[in-house]
Amino acid sequence: MKWKVVGNLNALGWVLPIGLFAPLACTAYTPLQIGQAMPGYSVRVTLSDQGAVDLAPKIGARARRLEGTLRQASDSAILLSVRRVTREGGGDDVYDSLDVRIPAQDIATVERNQTSVSHSVLTAGAIVATALLAAKGAGDITGGKTGGPPPTGK
Repeated sequence: MKWKVVGNLNALGWVLPIGLFAPLACTAYTPLQIGQAMPGYSVRVTLSDQGAVDLAPKIGARARRLEGTLRQASDSAILLSVRRVTREGGGDDVYDSLDVRIPAQDIATVERNQTSVSHSVLTAGAIVATALLAAKGAGDITGGKTGGPPPTGK
C-alpha cells in the first residue's frame, strides 16, 4: 500500500500516533463498593457534606471530589493517594500523591476509572477515517491523483 505524503509527514505517520493515544482518553467511571475496591485501582471519591468538613484540615475547604490511586481499603475507611481535588465552585488542585485516609461515613460514592473498549474502538475508527480522508483531500489538492505536479495551465 502506498501512502500519500502530506507535507513532510505521510498519512501513516498521522494515523499511528493518534491511534495509539486515542484509547487513553476513552475512560469511564463505574460505581464501586468500598469492600470491592482493590489497592492500585484508579478511583474517584465523592465526599459527603460531612466528609468535606471532616477532611478540610487535610485537603482544604470546599473539597467535593478526590481522584487518585487506592492504597488500602476496608469497610471502615480507604487510604487514597490523591492526585486531584475538585472543589465546590469548580476549582481543581493537583497534588503529587498526597496520602489521605477517608472514613467510610465521609464518602458519598466511590467510582473506578476503567478503559471503555467500545468508546476506544469508535474513537480510533473515527480518527483513522478522518486521517485517511485528510490525506486523500491533500492528495487531490496537490495533484496527488495523477502522481505528477499540478497542471501549469500552459
